[in-house]
Amino acid sequence: MVIAWIGYCLLISGLLALAAFATERALGHFRKPVRWGWFAAVVGSVTLPFAAFLAPGLLPGIGAAPWAPLAELSEPVVVSSAPAAAEPTAWFGVGAMSALAGGVWLLLAAGMLLYLGRAYRRLRSEMRTWTPGRVLGSPVMIADDRGPAVVGIRRSVVVMPRWIPELEDRLLRLVFLHEREHQRAGDHRLFATAVAALVLMPWNVFLWWQVSRLRLAIEFDCDRRVLKQGESPRDYADALITVGGRVSAPLLAAAAFAERKPAVEQRLRRMTEPLARLRIPRTLGASGLAALAIILVLGVPQPEASMDAPAPRDAQAEQPTFVAYDTPPVLENGGEIHQVLMRAYPSELKNAGIGGRVEMWLYVDLSGAVANHELKTSSGNEALDRAAAEVVRQMRFRPARNQGEPTAVWVSQWLTFQVI
Repeated sequence: MVIAWIGYCLLISGLLALAAFATERALGHFRKPVRWGWFAAVVGSVTLPFAAFLAPGLLPGIGAAPWAPLAELSEPVVVSSAPAAAEPTAWFGVGAMSALAGGVWLLLAAGMLLYLGRAYRRLRSEMRTWTPGRVLGSPVMIADDRGPAVVGIRRSVVVMPRWIPELEDRLLRLVFLHEREHQRAGDHRLFATAVAALVLMPWNVFLWWQVSRLRLAIEFDCDRRVLKQGESPRDYADALITVGGRVSAPLLAAAAFAERKPAVEQRLRRMTEPLARLRIPRTLGASGLAALAIILVLGVPQPEASMDAPAPRDAQAEQPTFVAYDTPPVLENGGEIHQVLMRAYPSELKNAGIGGRVEMWLYVDLSGAVANHELKTSSGNEALDRAAAEVVRQMRFRPARNQGEPTAVWVSQWLTFQVI
């Protein structure tokens, strides 16, 4: 269901945001670049859920226990059922809510795309009014009230406001050096990629926070690179305060010298704060938190594919579809099936250390027998897929129940063959 996928995306994004924040704290204690952790969180928040949707089983979880050979079962997951008793139809069911959530998602994405498109067109129109100029002997574009910033994706330019020559030479040089550092490092392209990610998930509050933190981290790193060249922190702070009081609204996906007052204040604190005492213990703690968040990301169970249409009541469903049930089926011969798994594991693959995971659809009838099965997610090895089919045929379940009556259901079941 769409709602389940939205929840999955939010959970993944929240954990990646936690990992990026902890990474920033760990690296910041040693004055190391921090923007890449936030960029990785932005990219992961978009790519991991889409990868999980397009390639189920790609992120199978943390893995198996450390003994060998290993063949294991996941807990069965009920994905459809045929209720034994008729139920009143809700005026606004799960399928309708899922359809509404999907529609809102598309509308928000379209609105975000329209907003960015209009902002880009306004910027292109405004750029026609900019005039070529020179600052400290280098070519720049002069705008009435834009900049200092780096603008452009393929061919970037430094844009300076018309009042920039009014700055003292020492401050002007630092402002220009900052923008040249942005241009050299490609920070404007990094941030533009993050803004583009928002088009895919405009409702994702954690993604918006990640993009905001990425913008700030880009400035942290650029400040650090400038000061590393031996520039005076006092002069640099003066430049930030002076320019920060005169900048216009931020440019779309641009790397700018100074923007919002809170961001300027945070940059000043980051520049002037002394290295923390007990840096190593703090760094180890932050690194451990980041590692824990990544492990949780890998272990988050993926939601099943969307299945909102009701299945036929008195017929075996050709395709699993979600229908109400109140008690799922329970595997009754788990010990026997574990032995079957071990015997079914092809010996040539076991000896060669070749394993894999297979996901099967099982149709558990009213008696608890597996009346039908089909492959859902292949391991990529036909021999393992055949072994999995052999195993599931011998499973016996306590049947699912709906309102106290046995109910036929489809079950999604993972089988893992692995040699550690």
